[in-house]
Amino acid sequence: MPIQLKFEKRVNLGSRESRRLRRAGSLPGVIYGRGSDISVKIDTHEFMSKIGYSKSLGIIELDVEGELLKSIIKEVQWDTLTDQPVHLDFQQVSDDQLVTVPVPIKLTGIPVGVSIDGGILDHITHELEVTVRAADIPSEMSFDVSTLHLGDRLHLSDVDLPEGLTTDLAFDPVLAGVIAPKALLVKDEEEEEEGEEGTEEETAEGGEDSSEE
Repeated sequence: MPIQLKFEKRVNLGSRESRRLRRAGSLPGVIYGRGSDISVKIDTHEFMSKIGYSKSLGIIELDVEGELLKSIIKEVQWDTLTDQPVHLDFQQVSDDQLVTVPVPIKLTGIPVGVSIDGGILDHITHELEVTVRAADIPSEMSFDVSTLHLGDRLHLSDVDLPEGLTTDLAFDPVLAGVIAPKALLVKDEEEEEEGEEGTEEETAEGGEDSSEE
């Protein structure tokens, strides 16, 4: 059953009215539809308790003064100082409508490069925009990283997307990789520097011997 949010229509609009609503504990928003948009407001506590910081929730049912509308979250604007929502945008959809939404990426398994080689798993891409039927929006996509060795990277082209999901990217993003821990990198750099210094000393000594002869 989809999450349901209860809204009231807004009559008074503008930035001043939006600030007044937020002070009173409500969030202003807009529901974009097919030919008509609806300005609405919702109790901030209700939104945060049911939606919060979640990004991929599939279809959400909006109760606008008794009228039920199917929608997806189009955008949530956040206050950068308080980390609280300040404005909501929803998009009306039908079950079969294709939509492009961000879906979180979950990594499963322990890479060989971590368990055996002592590396660190670096989760690089945390969400991916996919096109999918509105009714089939997943809460997350899981990809296995257990076969990654130290220095390996998992690209989008290396995995199979869940059935019904597609992407339209002009590049091949790196989803994850196994990197050497900082201590190991520092050790390798020091050994490399010592090797270079040793070579320089040998060369210098060789040069002195030849000059004496």
